[in-house]
Amino acid sequence: MDELIKGSLTQGEEILWSGKPADFQPMDKTHKSYYIRRSIIVAVVSAALLAAYFYSASATGAGIKWGVVAVLLAVAVYSLVAPIFDIKRLRSCSYVLTNENLFLVTPSDVRSVKLSSIPTARLAKDEDGLSSLLCGPLADKLPAFKRRVATLSGALVDQDSSMCDRFVLYGIGDTESLKKAAEGYLTIA
Repeated sequence: MDELIKGSLTQGEEILWSGKPADFQPMDKTHKSYYIRRSIIVAVVSAALLAAYFYSASATGAGIKWGVVAVLLAVAVYSLVAPIFDIKRLRSCSYVLTNENLFLVTPSDVRSVKLSSIPTARLAKDEDGLSSLLCGPLADKLPAFKRRVATLSGALVDQDSSMCDRFVLYGIGDTESLKKAAEGYLTIA
C-alpha cells in the first residue's frame, strides 16, 4: 500500500497523518438491525421472484429453465454475503492526510479528494463509539449505518462546482492526532 500512496503524491506533497479503521464488530449495535433488515428484504424479494418465475413458467407451459433459477439464486446469495466482503475490504484500508489531499487507500486503488474542495468536515460517533470523518454536506446527512459503505464508495464530487459532496473515513481510532495534523489544512468540527 505504501507504493500505491507514494505513486499518488504530487511533488511537494507531504504526509501529515495516516491511520486505519479501528477494530470493529461486524454486527455491532449500529449495523445489526440494518443487516437483519437487508437480509430479510433480500430473502423475501428473491423468494417472490422465484415464485413468480415458477408460476409464469408453468402457467404458460414454457417449462422451467434451471439456468434462470441458478442465476436468481446466485444473485440472492451474493446480495446476502456482499456485506461480508465490504467488511473485509474496509479492514484492509488505510487513510492518509497530506497537505493537499485526503486519501482512502485500498489494496487495489487509491481514492482521494483535494482538501480545498472539502466545504465541511466533522467527526461523528456512532452508537458503538466509533468515530468517522464526514466530509461534505451529503456525508453529514448519512445515517451511521451507511458510513462503512460510503467509505468504500469513495468521494462524490459536485460536477458543477467541483466541491466534495461526500467523502467518509469510517472508524478513525485516534481522532485527536488527526485533528492536530489537519490544523491549518482542514478545519474539522
